[in-house]
Amino acid sequence: MPDFHPILTQGYGYGYALGIGAAFALLMACLTKILSVYMGQVQNSERFSTASRNVSSGLIASSTVSAWTWPATLLTSGAWSYTYGISGGFLYGVGGTVQITLFLFLALQIKLKAPSAHTVSECFSIRFGKTGHWVYLCYCICTNVLISSLLLLGGSQGFAATTGMHVVAASFLLPLGVMAYTALGGLKATFISDWIHTVIIYMILIVTMYTIYCSSSLIGSPSKMYNLLKEVQEVFPCISGPSYLSFHNSEMLFLTWSVMLGGMSSVFGDPGYSQRAIASDAKSVFWGYLMGGICWWIIPMGLGSSAGLACRALLTNPSFVTYPNELSSEEVGSGMPVIYGMFMIFGKSGAAAGLLMLFMSVTSASSAELIAFASVSTYDIFRIYIKPTASGKELVRVSHLSVFGFSLLMAVLSIVFNYIGVTVGWLLSFIGIILSPEVGAVTLMLFWPKMTKLSLIIGAPLGTLTGIGCWVGSTYVYGGHIINKDTLMTSKATFIGNVTAIFSAPIYMIIISYLKPDETPFDLSLLGKDITLADDYDKEEEIAIHITKEDEKILKRQRLYSILFNFFILLLVYVMIVCILYGVNKDFSESSFTGFIVVCLIWVLLAALYIIFLPLYQGRHSLKYVISHLIRFQVPEKESSLLKTGESAEPSVENISLIAGDDKNSS
Repeated sequence: MPDFHPILTQGYGYGYALGIGAAFALLMACLTKILSVYMGQVQNSERFSTASRNVSSGLIASSTVSAWTWPATLLTSGAWSYTYGISGGFLYGVGGTVQITLFLFLALQIKLKAPSAHTVSECFSIRFGKTGHWVYLCYCICTNVLISSLLLLGGSQGFAATTGMHVVAASFLLPLGVMAYTALGGLKATFISDWIHTVIIYMILIVTMYTIYCSSSLIGSPSKMYNLLKEVQEVFPCISGPSYLSFHNSEMLFLTWSVMLGGMSSVFGDPGYSQRAIASDAKSVFWGYLMGGICWWIIPMGLGSSAGLACRALLTNPSFVTYPNELSSEEVGSGMPVIYGMFMIFGKSGAAAGLLMLFMSVTSASSAELIAFASVSTYDIFRIYIKPTASGKELVRVSHLSVFGFSLLMAVLSIVFNYIGVTVGWLLSFIGIILSPEVGAVTLMLFWPKMTKLSLIIGAPLGTLTGIGCWVGSTYVYGGHIINKDTLMTSKATFIGNVTAIFSAPIYMIIISYLKPDETPFDLSLLGKDITLADDYDKEEEIAIHITKEDEKILKRQRLYSILFNFFILLLVYVMIVCILYGVNKDFSESSFTGFIVVCLIWVLLAALYIIFLPLYQGRHSLKYVISHLIRFQVPEKESSLLKTGESAEPSVENISLIAGDDKNSS
């Protein structure tokens, strides 16, 4: 434990973990029952794992925001802003958004080529057989396990630092409510929960940003923040750059690129992210991920540029938590700049609000990971290798057991990482270096017909070994010829390790594929051919797996749009603008800083309005239908959505899912 006193009592920690966790579990249980009784949404195997594949763009966007809002999003972005200044939150935000927009290519291709898939790894089984399937499964499951542990690690460390709650208790109690409502409601409950969590996070973020920059007696305006950062620079100068108002910081640039490249594996290889593409309606994939990425960007950028900078700016205030000292490295590593910044502005209620945001991020992202692991263990292991003829009820039972077992596993691993002194930043860099080869593997599998099984079996592990070798070698060079847990986190070494791991693997795969090619290239249209639905599917789910000619045209056109948007966000913003700001080597002027903050304040409002109201608008007819029946205490008769494929009935407007929404094209 860090050597500082928590600013909240343990009652907050246990109250959030048990009280709010139980409340969410009860709420999700009620909503699942309502969907079953009033909408005919009986919990079958397809609905549990894929949400019937008809979720509309509004909820895909909110779920994308929720899935990417890790504890690190909230705490690390604030720590970066506290440590490096104005560039911290911005670079964390744009780096994460690049991951989302690049993954958009894969999401569109999954929907186009394998609309009946339950997981991406099923496609590896079809294309490369058992050996290729298991190679990718090793990467996929390791990503799922480590990311889940990382989420819980960040949450438990944040709870322990803020409230004094024991890390072991936090690790076991935080996922308890998530486990309950995920098992009860499946992926559909996860989408509803994601929306609720995201709404709460946006509300707290808006209040925090507008209070700090508009009404706080300690700051109250961008100009005051600017002057305070100038003053604190004189007392506690920025150790890695000229000032907290400049982008000229090489350590920050190496760090952001290391995290962005390392995080690509956690996006491309984690089944939790591809699950949203699979669950989406075909016309909603593009807008769901695109708007989700834009709306997510402002969360780390806004929180870092408000609470994170406030923590730095108020260090010289006699009432500051650690006055007259800076925060210790343990406090920064635990993500305390955000909590301290909110505490200084709002008092204990601010720290409690920050802790609530942390709780929302842990539970919502963990729910997605639980469903992802359940889907992989059910469809990629149980159904393929243990019982191919399994019924829908058996598949649901295996999914439930997987959710319970995985919750325990992630808690145990989180405790192990806590006790060996692993931080969130260390684990994230480590994951990127050892698992980044799956980025090239899944991309080539979905897009390149000439990729061979041998190239996957040899190329992916060889990429991992290359990344590890370059990482350790660079640590020796840049870490003072000492290799240990601390020197391995040297920014240049982690950058080199991540770059070589992510780019060497596809090079190996391409070379091997050309050296020993298959007789005929693989037909990518066959990726989803042999994937069948379980015996408990209904009419709604059967319709969703068929991609029409119109859908194909839209998906192919949207791939071109994705190229243009990625060109803008990656090359123009993340490379050119950042490099220009770095090369200028000057502080922001007061007017430039004010303009930057004003853009953030407007952005967060627009993002919140989009995420909060679009899902409600798209699901307005279903909401009206359910509410009208609830008010009249009237249970509708069994509707046609429960009919099996062989029966002649079309789903009525009333049977449209509450989650899927009604206007799938209105985005």
